[in-house]
Amino acid sequence: MAQVVPLPTKKGIPVVAEYQAAMAAVGAKPDYSFSSLEGFISAKVLVEGLKRSGKAPTRAGFIRAMEGIRELDLGDYFVSYSPTNHNGSKYVDITVINKAGLFFN
Repeated sequence: MAQVVPLPTKKGIPVVAEYQAAMAAVGAKPDYSFSSLEGFISAKVLVEGLKRSGKAPTRAGFIRAMEGIRELDLGDYFVSYSPTNHNGSKYVDITVINKAGLFFN
């Protein structure tokens, strides 16, 4: 299957290592998932947009800040936005589920 984030167990990818460290820091059991990694990445993008919005963010300022993000490196996972592109990432990876139900690529 195609995935829009890296395999959440691939600690060699910096954003995945950061995600795993954040999970460990709050005492979460290491039950990594594509959904929680995607949420982690989305939160990082949201925070970056808020930082770029200034001390008194407005809706218009936040939109302008987000649409100004170009090739933001979140840890070997890049996002870019513009007024005509709100997709963010172009990342796609192929993941296989083996007979035991384990993910790999």
